Amino acid sequence: MSDSELLVGLVPAAGRGSRLAPFPCPKELFPIGYQDYMVGGKMERRPKVVSQYLVENMIRAGARQLYLILGDGKADIMTYYGDGSRFGVDVAYLFQERLTGMPGALTIAAPWTEQATVVFGMPDTIMEPHDLFTRLLERHRRAGADVTLGLFQTDNPSKFGMVELDAAGRVTNTIDKPQESALEWMWGCACWSPAFTRIMREYLADRPTADREAVLGDVFNHALGQGLHIEGCAFPDGRYMDIGTAAELDSALRRFHL
Repeated sequence: MSDSELLVGLVPAAGRGSRLAPFPCPKELFPIGYQDYMVGGKMERRPKVVSQYLVENMIRAGARQLYLILGDGKADIMTYYGDGSRFGVDVAYLFQERLTGMPGALTIAAPWTEQATVVFGMPDTIMEPHDLFTRLLERHRRAGADVTLGLFQTDNPSKFGMVELDAAGRVTNTIDKPQESALEWMWGCACWSPAFTRIMREYLADRPTADREAVLGDVFNHALGQGLHIEGCAFPDGRYMDIGTAAELDSALRRFHL
């Protein structure tokens, strides 16, 4: 990262987490695995919340400012992360009053991120390798891309945003949760430059009364139509674990607790 580049992390955490009801706390604070924690001058093992895996991955890549986008019932996240000093990063919180889809949530942060390179991921997932964002940014800078998507293989395309690639690894199209697809790569995280932040704001401003809630894949495809360069960075040995449902949560717990 150059001295002049501002790198920030965007963490959308405004969703209600209804698929894990009646869990009474934000799903982003669900304990998965353990961490070393200093207690009374002694290092002890304490539970680690699921969103911390994403936060640490962003910090490892060089992000020193994080914006967490919260909604109703998510105040406990502020209590856990505080001002970020425990993690060596500055943390600020933005509030999403009305849930209008992922692009709407991310655009709330645009006044603070419009000159920054952004790293983005979902706080109810655990992604491996742990240097994923470092490698994603390396590919992004080397390719001179406007957006770079972190890609993982899946045999369940109906759950994810699937990606079409050309022979050089550039993204040519995204398809959100197709019922059937021969595509094997889904995108699970991203980084982007200021040009994409601007495109996303313009895209939402042009469709304030749209019938369908926008998804981020819509904005990726719009950006492609505007001539932006979207690169794919595949992690063939990577892992993408979503704890959004009880079955997925069980799988993550078995991996990190057994």
